[in-house]
Amino acid sequence: MLRSLWILFVFLAFIGLGFQTPFVLTLGYVWVDTFRPQDVSYIILNQVPVAMIVGSLAIVLYAMFDHRDPPRLRLITVLQVAFAIWVTLTTTWAAFPDDAWAKWSWAVKTILFSAFIPFAIRSRIQIEAFLQVYMFSLAANLIPFGVKMVISGGGYGQNLGLAGGNSGLAEGSTLAAVSIMTIPVYLFLRQHSIIAPKAFWFRSIYLGLAVLSGLTSLGTFERTGLVGLVVLGILMFLKSRRKVLTLFVGLVAALAVAYTTSDAWTSRISTISDFQTENSALARLLVWRWTVQFATEHPLGGGFDAYHLDHVEFENGEMKFGVAFHSIYFEVLGEHGWIGLALFVSLAILSLIALQKAAKEARRHPELQWCSDLAGTIQISLIVMMVCGSFVGIAFQPMIHYLFAMAVCVSEYVRRAVLTLQPADKPTRAWAPRLPMPREGHTIQRQK
Repeated sequence: MLRSLWILFVFLAFIGLGFQTPFVLTLGYVWVDTFRPQDVSYIILNQVPVAMIVGSLAIVLYAMFDHRDPPRLRLITVLQVAFAIWVTLTTTWAAFPDDAWAKWSWAVKTILFSAFIPFAIRSRIQIEAFLQVYMFSLAANLIPFGVKMVISGGGYGQNLGLAGGNSGLAEGSTLAAVSIMTIPVYLFLRQHSIIAPKAFWFRSIYLGLAVLSGLTSLGTFERTGLVGLVVLGILMFLKSRRKVLTLFVGLVAALAVAYTTSDAWTSRISTISDFQTENSALARLLVWRWTVQFATEHPLGGGFDAYHLDHVEFENGEMKFGVAFHSIYFEVLGEHGWIGLALFVSLAILSLIALQKAAKEARRHPELQWCSDLAGTIQISLIVMMVCGSFVGIAFQPMIHYLFAMAVCVSEYVRRAVLTLQPADKPTRAWAPRLPMPREGHTIQRQK
């Protein structure tokens, strides 16, 4: 009961503050979309459409009171809107209309609200506030799992987090991927936060959350988590300014994992190299092959939840029907065809390019060093999610789309900041007419 009242208080606080400062409602939507208070509250909030309320207010109040200095219309935003339109069209010819429209109802909101975020999140305070709210909303799911993992050792398929079921952050592979994605962001906030107190003990909280996120990933016993950790280690080494220290920390972490993980964890992870006989991994390969064949025959896709059509056959003659895609790429390909896949991949590539350009431009100005670091951080997180997403069907969940939004936010902030810094960096002289040199015996009369 007390938990439900506290969650209700937080929800009402977002609403109340949002009427004074509209961008807070955007933060409220991110909190609702990530923490999902309606799923863990026993009164009131579990009976009302909290996401629709906060999202609608965020857009309406922005349009009424906070639409000054909007960002430029970037190609990323155009592609997000185009992607939303395309998945709506594919839903009209979906093979399973009822299931397709049910998934469309939340997937299209994720895409469109992510396109809206850069309009509301513009300043440094707003960008950091977005990251703080998003990361601590995720931490509400990561902390319980990480703590229980330390106590019990974790386990495959166990619901040790805040959410239940087998979807979203309650699904092991998704939780493992998101846990790794948060690590570079926590480390960035530890170094560059201007909202959090400067005290060492408080900044240590971010370090603790980063460590706990790594433990959560390991505790899921998911192979996706190991792949993500390897990718994260390589990227952080390449981006680090102190490569020797980063390499040393990485080696220590790898040795700690090797010598402290259980035999059950080792047995589960070792199936990566035995995918030909491990049914779960082999089923994914077979359904991916089926998806390519399906897309060849149906290039416009089969609509949301088209995986219900698939069937795979193992060498022993066993048949499986309706195997999930288990990959963001094959999920989009099977559901929305080659056009949908091209739009989705283009969003990822353009976001990475925009972040790279923003980091390069920000490095020229000492005042924007935090922007350079943030752009590199979002790059790492996005690459981790795109790699881990190869083995998880989360193409329409907000984890990836919020990173697309952050790419636009950071790029636009750097563009505006550079415009304000240019007069100081490159002073210009006012134009004045050039007076002729006087000849001998003559003087020049100045006009009064």
